[in-house]
Amino acid sequence: MTTDVVNDLYMYAANSLASSVYDAIRSRCTAIKLDDVLAIVEEPTRKEFGDLSLPLHRLSRICGLNISDLKEVISGLQLNNLFSKSYVANGYLNVFINEVNYAKLLADIIKSVGGRYGFIEDVSKLNIVVEFVSANPVHPLHIGSGRNAVLGEFLSRVFEVRGHRVQRRYYINDLGRQVAVLVYGYIRLGRPEIPSDVKPDEWLGFIYAVTNTVLDIVELRDELSKLSTVDQDIVSAKRLELDGLIAVLNELRARDESLVDKLVESINEDVDPNKSVEDLMIRYEEGDPDVKEVFRYVVNMVLTGMSSTLSRLGIAFDKWDWESDLVFSGLVKELIELARKSEYFTIHKGAPALDFTSLQGEPVKLLLKLPKNVEIPPLILMRDDGTALYVTKDIAYSITKFKDFNADLVVNVVGNEQTLAQAQLRLALYALGFKDEASRLLHYSYELVMLPGIKMSGRRGRYVSVDQVLDNLEVRVEDIMRSRGAVVDEHAKKVMSVGAFKYMMLSSSPTKVINFDPEIALNLSRNSAPYLQYTYARTSSILRKYGKDLDWGRIDFISASKPMRREILQHLSKFPHIITKVSKDLDPELLTTYLNRLADMFNSWYDVEPIIHEPDEGVRQFKLFLTYVSGIVIKNGLYVMGIEVLERI
Repeated sequence: MTTDVVNDLYMYAANSLASSVYDAIRSRCTAIKLDDVLAIVEEPTRKEFGDLSLPLHRLSRICGLNISDLKEVISGLQLNNLFSKSYVANGYLNVFINEVNYAKLLADIIKSVGGRYGFIEDVSKLNIVVEFVSANPVHPLHIGSGRNAVLGEFLSRVFEVRGHRVQRRYYINDLGRQVAVLVYGYIRLGRPEIPSDVKPDEWLGFIYAVTNTVLDIVELRDELSKLSTVDQDIVSAKRLELDGLIAVLNELRARDESLVDKLVESINEDVDPNKSVEDLMIRYEEGDPDVKEVFRYVVNMVLTGMSSTLSRLGIAFDKWDWESDLVFSGLVKELIELARKSEYFTIHKGAPALDFTSLQGEPVKLLLKLPKNVEIPPLILMRDDGTALYVTKDIAYSITKFKDFNADLVVNVVGNEQTLAQAQLRLALYALGFKDEASRLLHYSYELVMLPGIKMSGRRGRYVSVDQVLDNLEVRVEDIMRSRGAVVDEHAKKVMSVGAFKYMMLSSSPTKVINFDPEIALNLSRNSAPYLQYTYARTSSILRKYGKDLDWGRIDFISASKPMRREILQHLSKFPHIITKVSKDLDPELLTTYLNRLADMFNSWYDVEPIIHEPDEGVRQFKLFLTYVSGIVIKNGLYVMGIEVLERI
């Protein structure tokens, strides 16, 4: 019996059932293994059928025995005292758990592990790097980056409670055109002091949006001047596009007329603004000291603002890695030289590249978890001007992450739109001889966050930042507190608003698009962090009012037979199994669904049964036991999600 099963009561029950069935049939089914039986143990679709079941049709296929023979073999099944009843019906072996003995076992586990209940460490401890957020440092973290941040912290905590060593890393993309555009705009403004009354990422993000819009207007006007009047359809389309950009610029001007006018005038004085941006990129990548100084200052100021936002979310990083440092170190140049010597090297569209055609057979696709039915195109390594492309530098960064931390696994939390680039990254590592690293690099993909009626664009200054969402949630939490006649507690307000944000980001599988609705996020009666925080506060209030420790020796376990208590008992027993499953599937929705169901059960039970005022002492102690464990489970589940609990609301 493994450590997981000893501490995981639900799996202990499943293992006990599987072992009994295995012992009964192995003389007639010599090829079967215990794990084969355990793999098909499930829960019946309806509670009245039993607590666990085993589909005989699946067992029949494994054994090569017909159903009638199987029924005969297991008719005298010997189960241990964890079970009270077994029967065969409609092709299933169904069993009921003996809730009295089950409750005693859960009490033994809780007495042994206490507040650590649910956190079972893996036998093999791994070094795991989780790289997340890594948003371009050109504007505040928007709500999509917020989902990335929450998912990355969730993954880090899941790995940690399973006993793994985790390093959180942020990759600072400071060499791309976006940062160069921001730096260009900042320089054209005369490198002004950042106002002290505004977050630096917000102020610089505004400069980025204005600069981008002006550069696009300049480029579009240049295109129009070169178009023949014969091409009326194209001219009309371009003019319409130009009108749209001018409208955007006017929107931005309404926010800060003086700054926009100054920036427009300065950029118009530049003979070739886009060439100036490209020159800045090249000079920075070459390590020009003057250019490096202004790039680093601007990026650091944006990161200061981002760090403040991340701090509100309770997220901190172990390492901040600069893309430019990889280039300055010479590692990127070394990799390009290594690529030139590779058998997969080619010239694609006139540029140095890696051709993956011969690597896309089934074995490599399975090993690297490549997208199915998708041909991965060649990876271009360098631009025409000789600077390395983003993915090329990401190859160097991936190698660095593995080496720095002696990592067994590297997880990149990156949006679904980067699926192709991440596949190219793994193939490039494989092609360059880093086959082990390629197989241990995981792209943790996630979908968009949508806000009703809002179309976001950082280039145009149209986005909803994480700070704006949190501020809005805080206002709503305060309104809720006042409407309920409660004194506004500033700490509780912040904890509930951050919890609401995080829960909303984790309540759907990462493969699903999230439609962020503040009303749902703050629902106090179902499926939200405030609902779980409220339920935890209720368990704390009950135990606080009781005012004494549990009297373990006086617990009446026979009282577990009452239906609502029995249901809560069984649900609580599944928590370690849920955490283990979440750590394997990396799907937060499994956890949020489980916790929400527990809160529903506990609150429904609380409404119909007295706990502290239960007249029978033994029964009261059992009810307090269920309350105590429910509190532990909600607290630990929320901890994995990065959400604080409140003792009082």
